[in-house]
Amino acid sequence: MRKAESGALSGLRVIDFSWVLAGPMTTKMLAGMGAEVIKIESSTRREHTQRQPWWAVVNAGKKSCTINLSRSQGPELIRRLIAQSDMVVENFSNGVLAKFGLDYPALAAIRPDLIFVSASGTGREGPQRDALAYGSLLQAYSGRASVVGTPNERVEAMGILPAWTDPITALWECCAVLAAIRHRRVTGEGAFIDLSMLESTVALLPELLFREALGSATPAASGAREWSAAPSGCFRCEGDDAWLAVSVCDDGQWRALCDAMDKPGLATDSRFADALARAAHRSEADDLLAAWLAHQPAGQALDALQSRGVPAARSRHIGAVMEDPYFAKRGLFPELADGSRSIALPWRDSEGFRGDFTPPPRLGEHNDYVFRELLGLDAGDIEVLTEAGVLR
Repeated sequence: MRKAESGALSGLRVIDFSWVLAGPMTTKMLAGMGAEVIKIESSTRREHTQRQPWWAVVNAGKKSCTINLSRSQGPELIRRLIAQSDMVVENFSNGVLAKFGLDYPALAAIRPDLIFVSASGTGREGPQRDALAYGSLLQAYSGRASVVGTPNERVEAMGILPAWTDPITALWECCAVLAAIRHRRVTGEGAFIDLSMLESTVALLPELLFREALGSATPAASGAREWSAAPSGCFRCEGDDAWLAVSVCDDGQWRALCDAMDKPGLATDSRFADALARAAHRSEADDLLAAWLAHQPAGQALDALQSRGVPAARSRHIGAVMEDPYFAKRGLFPELADGSRSIALPWRDSEGFRGDFTPPPRLGEHNDYVFRELLGLDAGDIEVLTEAGVLR
């Protein structure tokens, strides 16, 4: 595998103030593409010292230094670091960085071609800009939770959690960052990117928005069903917690399903003659499929359906996904140098490159690199700043 130094973003230095998921997922992708990502952390902050288990997954490939912004020398060190960096990524509440003189106007004065990426719950402008926003709340606010469907006690919070707002925002954020990098390479100009997690989520509801804009009837919450397919859903199979997702979208697939179930008479049944008829008798079609699958081992049923061209897939535990030969061959879950598992870039190039990740950093692991090598501080300077509570 090629080294990060030869990646597309090699030579790009990113100062990363972000925490939780959206920002760190973005900067992890940048690190995988060769950027040097330096996390600004502090032992005085609980979110930096009490790291959750998922923290290691989204922070692989980065460096960590500790600077206490509440000390007057802290922001000055950041400004010196920004002078030799290319990008800032942050997701603080409104006004936090401005309080320290580290907002975009202040930093752009130091580095005019700086790319400043600011992600927040509801954006930096507008009537909700100061509202506290968490992914679970935004998922409800966006309207996405309303289309989850029938409440199911086995599904955590029925669509409110896990909060897809964070990974969704990370994908949009990465796209915006790459566009800004390309723009800077062409024009020499920096950029300020104001990204709303709420808008990032709403932008992934095109069908519902399109229907609403046209004034057409918006389908009610559909649960696991696809409105363009019948039968459709996630059906229980024989065995312990074994499920298959199946969607029959056209007449050919319906006939193939009837063949798999060994019920040729259903292929000519007027209730299921075409897509409109099957939609009108959706519950009956679903019940027929459910009754058949209930007595079929999931693997056997999957083979019978897929071999006949019926869209079907196993519903699997994430542990089974991680051990799947498909993902193993494509290198989605690499083992890092410390023996931990991570998630690679969700794409690969013609050589199979999916990012080159080092293990996640320990808190302040790269203080010497940042303060001695980049900022030129000597041992005496570091001792004074440490005793003053700045480098912690």
